[in-house]
Amino acid sequence: MASFKKFMVILICFILLILVVFIIVFLVRGNIKNEKLPEGFDEKITKSAFEKTGDVRIMSSNLLVHYESWGGKPAKSRSKMYIALLEKYKPDVVGLQEMSDSWFCCIMNNLPKGYKMINPLTTGALVRMTSMIYNSDTLELLKSGEFTYSKCENKRLRRVVWAQFKEKESGKTFIVTNTHFSLLFDGKEEEFAEIMRTQANELSNLIYKLNNEYSCPVFSVGDYNTMEDKPETQEIDIPEIYNFLESKFVDTKYEAETKLCGSEVSYDYPAWDHIFRYGNAKTKTFCLLSDSYFSDMSDHYSIFADVEI
Repeated sequence: MASFKKFMVILICFILLILVVFIIVFLVRGNIKNEKLPEGFDEKITKSAFEKTGDVRIMSSNLLVHYESWGGKPAKSRSKMYIALLEKYKPDVVGLQEMSDSWFCCIMNNLPKGYKMINPLTTGALVRMTSMIYNSDTLELLKSGEFTYSKCENKRLRRVVWAQFKEKESGKTFIVTNTHFSLLFDGKEEEFAEIMRTQANELSNLIYKLNNEYSCPVFSVGDYNTMEDKPETQEIDIPEIYNFLESKFVDTKYEAETKLCGSEVSYDYPAWDHIFRYGNAKTKTFCLLSDSYFSDMSDHYSIFADVEI
């Protein structure tokens, strides 16, 4: 009996040690206090940010992992810019893609007041890299869920997270899904085209189900790795998948009353990142944050839509 108690004490101490080490690593990796914003960055985004034009501001951001093998750069300095972006533009919901463990630590340690991550313990540190944050000051989280696509090459990325929210001021409800589709690889085009078709079908079925079950509009954001069928679009960008989604849902970029973009890329240039709508709602403003001072933050420009529910 004494030996068992001794074993349990040792085990508990070992678990506590691991927990303490984990917390220290998490805090150190997420500490961006000493990081500096690029010269003039804060002034520029303060000048470009504008008040919300609808009930809700929905945003999508592919952060670009910090892995050098993927073309990424250290997350700390880039996350300093991203947190500043959140503070100035004040989105209500954000779909995040490519949130690697380094990004997870930086974001979770520095979220602006009121912002929360959905299911934080099942993403980032535990390798699920498609996630969602929301502003709890403006929204109430009602329901949430997630799943991995039945066909995919990377379960960390190729998944869907969704949530139903109630806008506190109006009481209106809506749903946001966030995803990151697979992409075509050289020499395996048809194999991955079929994978992407399956993902598009599974996402579409989820959107229909959510709309039917909760009787509210659904907004689907993410990096779809598919572009509109335009002269600039290449075969590797598989516009077939975009055409499928656009035939079922509304692309908020094209229905928006006001369309904004930066100087680097026009809002209507074909893109991988989209915000689709299904159900009754109205897009007031679509914005592509394509100014040069965002170029070092990621290889994707963030997008958002201000919508009336």
